[in-house]
Amino acid sequence: MDKFVVRKRKVQADESPDQMVASSIGTASKSNTEGVPAPSESNCEKGKHASLSKKRTYIDAYLAYGFTSNNDEDNPRPVCLVCGATLSNEAMVPSKLKRHLNSKHPFVSQKDMAYFSRMLEGKSKAATKIVKKVAVADTAIEASFRVAELIAKKMKPLTTSEEIIGPACNIIVETMLGKEAQEQISKVPLSNNTISRRISEMSTDINEEVVKQIKSKRKFALQVDESTDIAGKCQLLGFCKFIDKDIVEQFMFCKELQTTTTGVDIFASVNSYLTEHGLSWNYCCGICTDGAPLMIGKYKGFITRALKENPSITTTHCFLDREALVAKTCGEELTEVLNQAVKMVNLIKSRPLQNRVFQKMCQEMGENHISLILHTDIRWLSRGRVLNHVLELKEELKAFFREERHDIFIKLLENHTWCLKLSYLADIFMKLNKRNLSMQGRLEGIVTSVNKMKGFQRKLKSWKSAVQRDDVSNFPSLQQAGYNGFGTVKNLIFNHLEQLREAVDKYFPSLSTEKLERILSPFELADMVEELDFTAIERDEFLDMSADSTLKVKFEKSDVTLAAFLHATLGEYPNLGQKAISLLLPFSTSYLCEQAFSAMATIKSKQRNRLLSLEDDMRVALSTIRPDIKSLCSKHQSQVSH
Repeated sequence: MDKFVVRKRKVQADESPDQMVASSIGTASKSNTEGVPAPSESNCEKGKHASLSKKRTYIDAYLAYGFTSNNDEDNPRPVCLVCGATLSNEAMVPSKLKRHLNSKHPFVSQKDMAYFSRMLEGKSKAATKIVKKVAVADTAIEASFRVAELIAKKMKPLTTSEEIIGPACNIIVETMLGKEAQEQISKVPLSNNTISRRISEMSTDINEEVVKQIKSKRKFALQVDESTDIAGKCQLLGFCKFIDKDIVEQFMFCKELQTTTTGVDIFASVNSYLTEHGLSWNYCCGICTDGAPLMIGKYKGFITRALKENPSITTTHCFLDREALVAKTCGEELTEVLNQAVKMVNLIKSRPLQNRVFQKMCQEMGENHISLILHTDIRWLSRGRVLNHVLELKEELKAFFREERHDIFIKLLENHTWCLKLSYLADIFMKLNKRNLSMQGRLEGIVTSVNKMKGFQRKLKSWKSAVQRDDVSNFPSLQQAGYNGFGTVKNLIFNHLEQLREAVDKYFPSLSTEKLERILSPFELADMVEELDFTAIERDEFLDMSADSTLKVKFEKSDVTLAAFLHATLGEYPNLGQKAISLLLPFSTSYLCEQAFSAMATIKSKQRNRLLSLEDDMRVALSTIRPDIKSLCSKHQSQVSH
């Protein structure tokens, strides 16, 4: 029985590497053959082939020859610790390993196993350190992208990262976490050129995503406007609107018009962008612009050129611009009152010394407002607040003008009829301003803007009737001034309200959403289908939809927007859905472009007037789509040596 027992052999301290390896191999061989019956004669040939294909395994004793394993279970191979060479599996025997050590590295052939153990440990630590460096470099690239995105969103100079953010982070981290953490933070690339490249890459990624979404929806509306930057260069801005589960508004482009700014130039710039990105004019269902001739010119205007590409485009003149034109309707008498009030304000605001003296006087008299507001024509919303402040500070103004001996202004402020006119102007301008502000903001559409102007039109009619009855409760400042002398301005106010109504009719000739309301009310107008402007296919889909009770329940839910409902029905009623979306999508105002011009003035300021291109910075700053930073980081190779 002794031949079937494997006894554990104790290794003596003075045992040689060859004896250690032989002992390990012998033990492993005996263990592998324990309890295994001898092969029969018929299986000798198979056993011979099996032994030839058997893989050799690495044992720890091979470290005595300077070799470690490649840690591959399927194909284990010895790796030299000195030169890094990887030998074949067949070379994993003591004689071949020893021959490699003696022939290639005789200077370490006499080293003991402890020497090679230290070498293996050192290499493991070095490998771990390299992995950590690569990981730090990868996160440094991601951090660089996120800092660049933050700078673009806040519209700050690109040097902010290198001059402020980087040094500030180093100070904070070194103070709180120590020098080692600060060294890791300092590896984040934050130079001016690096941040510029990061913003450019993020801009390209955002633009590709916007174009991809437009192509998938095949319907979009445009909002286009142009303005001049601080350097005198003409910048053309464009925004788009489409439906992706709900209405989405996105920045589209910012192109510099190199020479002239005619409608032909604007069309060429917009058409170039659409062609470059594979977008067709047939996808465009609406364009909103201001009323400038270069936009709406009959022969060479941008709108005219666009309609030649797609005659079905719905064109809109910005509601905000038209409402501002309505507000300018004052008449000679009221315009004179407005100009006189503005002269009072400008006399004080244009002189710093007098402005300080007036503020001190208001403080001493305990007024809530201590200064006046300077009025400019381009900021038409300032008129209401300017006149309100003049009324509230009327006594202070009279005291100030007495000291300065401006008798003309004193007489005006003491004239009750003049004050009644001023009170009415302050009230009516505040109402006009409120209407204008209500149409500003994102996601403002044709339906809501038309309804607001229709409401204002009806209010004018109601106010006229009230004034005719000597009822001025709709005008708080005028009511506070008292009814004494109201008869002298009654006809003036009545005529001005009539002029405003006529101006609304002039600048808003078609305040009707009947066509849109019909197609967007399928469950109420099913009996009127013959009166609707439908093709045969659209009529059939309209009738099917109006009979769908499940859709009616979804349509009547308060938490489902109209755009989301239309998007959900596109699969089942594609023709009707596309027609409804074409009517719903067009912009009613150029608010997004006006907002973008403010951003442009911030980005390209007096200190940064040499910026060559604004498009990348503005796209990252104004887009609601975030760039795929993880994907962008994967395209960069980590620089672990830096």
